[in-house]
Amino acid sequence: MRWKGGDSVFDLDKLSYRAYGNLVIVVLLMLALLLNLFPFSLVELMMCIIQIPIYLFVRGHLEEPIHANGLNICFILTIIFYILLFIAIKFIYFLLGETFTIIFSTLLTTLSCYVTSTVPNRMEEKGKIFFGFKKHDDSKYIRLMDFIKFNGIDKELIDAEERLKQVDAQLYLIYKRKFREDKTFKEISEEFDLDNPRIVESLDKAYYYMVGALRI
Repeated sequence: MRWKGGDSVFDLDKLSYRAYGNLVIVVLLMLALLLNLFPFSLVELMMCIIQIPIYLFVRGHLEEPIHANGLNICFILTIIFYILLFIAIKFIYFLLGETFTIIFSTLLTTLSCYVTSTVPNRMEEKGKIFFGFKKHDDSKYIRLMDFIKFNGIDKELIDAEERLKQVDAQLYLIYKRKFREDKTFKEISEEFDLDNPRIVESLDKAYYYMVGALRI
């Protein structure tokens, strides 16, 4: 998503995952407020807001998440999804009242987590495309992965890894799990108690450090 003003271009794909996540949270909070502003309902607003952390928590513990190809598409689909979810919550509240809305909205959010995690995974396993969704693409790391594959015991590589370990021990371990041991994102997430965006951010740091150190 690009907004042009003069010579400046704002592209979501240029943001770090942490900055992107913060932007999404702010936008979702604003959407929840706007959808409940006319007429204003504090109860409905809180029911909408509470579904945001529920969705993020539950989806993060189901399967290795599949993401849209690029933050621009991901942002649009995320906003559309939450608008539909917030409208559904308001409709349930209108029909059933406060108590049942808490129950049904949480069930609806949990079901949504299951569908958006499981269905794309199953389709990817069968080699099918699901609206451009995919697991994290490792092709961006191909230079380093190929170097390690063919030069695994190279002294320069080992020395660079040792320097990375001295700079940041946890970053080195994440690097090792992915590039040396070929662990999945789910396995790394469970070991280090990190969500996928944090893992990607760490892998990016380790990748650029190693590429610079090895001059590849």
